Amino acid sequence: MDHIKLLEELGTVEPPGDAVIARAVALLEAEIGFASGETSPAAEPTRDLRSSWRRQPGPWTHRLMIIAVAAAILVVFFVPLPHLSFFKRLVSPAKISPATRPSIGTGTAPGTIFVANAGKLTGGTGNGSITAYRPGATGNAPPELVITAGVDGPNDIAFDSSGDLWVANYSNNTVTEFSKAELAKASPVPTVTISVVAPSSDAFSPSGDLWVGSGDTVIEFTNAQLKTSGSPKPVVTLGYRECSIAFDSSGDLWQGSGDIFAYEWTNAQLAESGSPAPRVTISSTSLAEPCRPTFDSAGDMWAANYTGNTVVEFTKAQLAESGSPRPRVTITPKPSASEPEGLSNPGGVAFDRTGDLWVPNAGAEAVAELTKTQLAKSGFPTPARIIAGPDTGLNWPWFIAIEPG
Repeated sequence: MDHIKLLEELGTVEPPGDAVIARAVALLEAEIGFASGETSPAAEPTRDLRSSWRRQPGPWTHRLMIIAVAAAILVVFFVPLPHLSFFKRLVSPAKISPATRPSIGTGTAPGTIFVANAGKLTGGTGNGSITAYRPGATGNAPPELVITAGVDGPNDIAFDSSGDLWVANYSNNTVTEFSKAELAKASPVPTVTISVVAPSSDAFSPSGDLWVGSGDTVIEFTNAQLKTSGSPKPVVTLGYRECSIAFDSSGDLWQGSGDIFAYEWTNAQLAESGSPAPRVTISSTSLAEPCRPTFDSAGDMWAANYTGNTVVEFTKAQLAESGSPRPRVTITPKPSASEPEGLSNPGGVAFDRTGDLWVPNAGAEAVAELTKTQLAKSGFPTPARIIAGPDTGLNWPWFIAIEPG
């Protein structure tokens, strides 16, 4: 009983006083059978039991044993061991700091990184999703927001001038809008649903009209047609098969093809339906299934090569006329633990507000950031940040859009 009482006392005294420690040592000496050079009568049975399997220890061995056991008690006292219930240690469960807890349902913010996860469309599982990450997200960061309602094989995403998100759902033949108000909810649902055959990309013109890649055509819906759900008739249909589309600052439409070409149609050519010849055709072996081109603040065009696993830049001057220019910059990011192959099937890239480029890597289920400095010259840079891991919700990340504002 003395031993149990002592242990309970050691478990509740902070820290143990000299008297408690002295009692511990005295009891241990008595238990071992050695106290100030004499044998404790109460300890004789224990000594006899020990001597049955080993030679009786000497005095110095006894002293070392006393010191070791006393030290063990003190260590256990100061190092909480939840499974030793007799020490009556109460270990509080780990808590997530409010600063690191995802603010789901509180609304996203300008600069938030939205990712279209194509899911089963291109080899993943499930119907895909839209996931959103804070501007400072990195590593195995959980998404701030997950959108699944009305989403099926999302192939592209784009924000309009009001901050509403539009999703081209290839698998269910719709383009869906999620208003800014819906994006502030924990489980957003579509605000508007437009029926479109096999939508593979979407982009807004400077005037606010929505252009969609649909099968072998590129079609236009006016801003007024986007107010309610339905099956509106496109006001313009261009008879060219597209891979992905984007507008430059002049309102000209650029298309990345499924091979080594990029095309431009001027704003004037977009005024009526037909099959107008592109004003500019860029043919380059540095292009390999370029996904949606995007433009930086200088008007230079950037594109990720889906099968070439590179990111390339053509200057505004190089885009002025048809030809086969060599990219001013070719980026091949270095392999890393999150992206062992460097870039792996990169999709539609996007610039954030600081001028850094975000690249989705479908094959690696990761999203990488290349800084403005890294984009200044060709090379093999290590991405500044990589979002990847089982908690990210990434599932064949295909296209990226940055929330404006």
